[in-house]
Amino acid sequence: MVAPDREGRRALATSATARLVDSIDALLGDRLVVEKGVKPDYFNDGAPVDAFSILERCPRRLAHPAEDYVDSVATVRRRIALLVMRRLSESSELSVAEAVEQVMSDPDHWPKNLRQWVEQLDRAGSAAVASAVTTWCHGARRLVGRDGRIKWADPVMSPRWNVPGRVVQLRGSVDATIGTVGVGEKLLLIGDGVPGAGDRLRAGYAAVLRSVMSGHAPVRVAIGSPATGRRQPFEVGPELLELATDRVVEVVSHRAAPEAAPPVPGRWCAHCHLLDLCDEGTARVASVAGA
Repeated sequence: MVAPDREGRRALATSATARLVDSIDALLGDRLVVEKGVKPDYFNDGAPVDAFSILERCPRRLAHPAEDYVDSVATVRRRIALLVMRRLSESSELSVAEAVEQVMSDPDHWPKNLRQWVEQLDRAGSAAVASAVTTWCHGARRLVGRDGRIKWADPVMSPRWNVPGRVVQLRGSVDATIGTVGVGEKLLLIGDGVPGAGDRLRAGYAAVLRSVMSGHAPVRVAIGSPATGRRQPFEVGPELLELATDRVVEVVSHRAAPEAAPPVPGRWCAHCHLLDLCDEGTARVASVAGA
């Protein structure tokens, strides 16, 4: 368990940062080095790492991510819902429905890409977004109640940290925090499904990113499941940080050398964008279909 004092949390963050930087340096050697006077393009020329890639099961799919990403109700609802939760935290008089209506009718301060996507929707599309946002907010309320200590994240701000001297960037987000760096932060992540095996790794990644960015490890990371109304807490200590740090290095290895990333067939093969180019994936799909 993490030491409760600030010095102990600082020591954990320092150790996690050193482990991460040293491991990536040893892995990459003279590859993905930031060139003097050249602005790094972390997304196109580097090795970006995010919470999704941490949980991706197939290295080949991870090394060759799909390039045809498009927003949908499922991908925008959290960002708008966080704006609603922030609005609710400012006024105890508002209902969820009222806060959703206020936020949806005032998109001027939204991120530009989000605003443009929502503005091109017809009435049915807007209603679908509002409904999804409302459901998300009610689920969040069931998980945390009306705890006035909670600070909901600003969806406009996307936490990211650049590995010193490398074209490697860690990205991630949390949904809410309790406490401060000084007294010890407790982080909350809200999941779409029921608690699962990947929750510990997801919590560890959030803890690593917060540690390297702030210089202090959080005290705890909780994964909340609106589907069950439960929160699974993970105490932040050396083992959790090492687990996630080593996984980050593994992700970087696949991003940096995509030609060497092996396939790991599984149920994800059926909807993989690489299926037509992957013999192992094709065989997996065929075997399941013939079972």
